[in-house]
Amino acid sequence: AHAATFINHQLYCGGNTFSTCATITASTTTDGAGHTVLVLLVTNSNAVGSGSTFTAIGVGNLGGVSLVGTPTDNSPTFVYSSSPNGLSGAGIASDVIGFNSTPPVSANGLLPGQTITMSFTFSGPIDTSNLQFAIHDQGGAPAGCDASTKLVVTGSGGTYTANTGSCGGTPPTVTPEPASMALFGTGLLGLGGIVARRRKNVA
Repeated sequence: AHAATFINHQLYCGGNTFSTCATITASTTTDGAGHTVLVLLVTNSNAVGSGSTFTAIGVGNLGGVSLVGTPTDNSPTFVYSSSPNGLSGAGIASDVIGFNSTPPVSANGLLPGQTITMSFTFSGPIDTSNLQFAIHDQGGAPAGCDASTKLVVTGSGGTYTANTGSCGGTPPTVTPEPASMALFGTGLLGLGGIVARRRKNVA
C-alpha cells in the first residue's frame, strides 16, 4: 500500500523546561487486513557533544484505536512500553505509547545525529491530524535548568507545533545552516566542473 506521509523530515525544538530538538518523519499505510500501520522516524537533532540523550519516545492522542501485536523498532537498545518512562505531565496525552531505552537509560538513549524507526499497527484508521509525539531528553541541560525535558509536538487539524522551552534558549542543532548548504552546493559545482574537464581531456 502507498505510504501517506503527514510529517516530512520536520525539525521541532521545544520542551517543558529547556529546549531540545528532534527531526520527525511520520507516515501511515494500510495493510492487507485493513490495519493502519504508523511508521515514525525520529532523529536527535541536537549538536554532537551537547550531551543530549533521548530516553523515551512516544505517540499519543490515538482516538481510541487499539494496537495489533507489539510495536517494533530498529534499535537494539530500545524496548516497547505501554507507558514510556517520563512521558507524563507537560501536556502529554494519557494514552501515549512508545519506546524506552534499556538500562542504563542515558548510555543507551538516542544520541545526537542518531535516528530510530518505530512501527505501530492499529486496528483501524487513525486521525493523523491530531496525533501527539513526545520525547524525554535526559541530557544536555544548560546551566541553571532542570536535568531533563519533555519535547511535546501536538497536532491540531494537521498543523503540528512544539511546546516552548522556558530555560536556556534554543540549542544548536545538527541541521546544516543555509550558509553551509550554499558552500556545499558551490563545492559540488566545483567538483562537477573538474569531472567534466577530466572527461573532456580523456576524450
